[in-house]
Amino acid sequence: MKHSLKNALVLAGLGAGLVSAPAMAHISTKNFGTFDGASDATASISTSVPGNFGWIDGSDADWADTHRLAVYQFTLTGDADVQLSFEQAVAGGGRNGLIPGFSLYSGLPHDPLSLGGPDHDDSAGSLFLRDVDSGGAITEGSFRALHDWRITGEESLAVVAPSVFTYIGHAYDGSQDYGTGIIPGGDGLLDNVVTQSFHLAAGDYSVFVGGSDYASQSAALRSLGVNGTILVSAVPEPETYAMLLMGLGLMGVIARRRKVAEKLHG
Repeated sequence: MKHSLKNALVLAGLGAGLVSAPAMAHISTKNFGTFDGASDATASISTSVPGNFGWIDGSDADWADTHRLAVYQFTLTGDADVQLSFEQAVAGGGRNGLIPGFSLYSGLPHDPLSLGGPDHDDSAGSLFLRDVDSGGAITEGSFRALHDWRITGEESLAVVAPSVFTYIGHAYDGSQDYGTGIIPGGDGLLDNVVTQSFHLAAGDYSVFVGGSDYASQSAALRSLGVNGTILVSAVPEPETYAMLLMGLGLMGVIARRRKVAEKLHG
């Protein structure tokens, strides 16, 4: 059912001349920054994505083209609680209307100026990796919204290791079912914004953001703005937890003594 729906949508778009052929999708990122996790911090960056289906397309069996997504990155030098939020915005040459979804991964793409970069879906190395990882199945691109995945640039895999994205979690706006049941991770409220929180260890992270409207693949591609915000909250030190527990324990002792005294003098 899922593939028949998808094929019908794509064929309809091709017949109307509305769906473009796969692009040489080069991954470049918007950098939220580096955070130490010792103090609260926030950052926001706006950009745009082509089409309203880039993220949700990566949740099916034939994967998706990274060209339909925006990519954010950030680095933690210490443990932290991280809240990620993405919403429609008139930004980056795009218009309102995005139904956002995102996936969080550990790992970063190659720097576009490095020996291994820029990464894109249709490099010889990426095509080889897709063939290996999919077991020879037909794939539309390298992006997988709910799983680990790999991609690389033009350099030989014998020279440069691929970029590896290790799946952590995802969330998307509203609720979607393209024939196999409700896709998990929806917030159930279609309001053009999605927010999710994670407790993360020190490391490098990538966030792939795109649209969650699966049926819009048959519509004309248009640029849609997205505003991304990261909120990093400091994690209390173990000593702080210990002092809190001691304080709670002391309050309990005082309360018990007060009750005993009331009974004695009652």
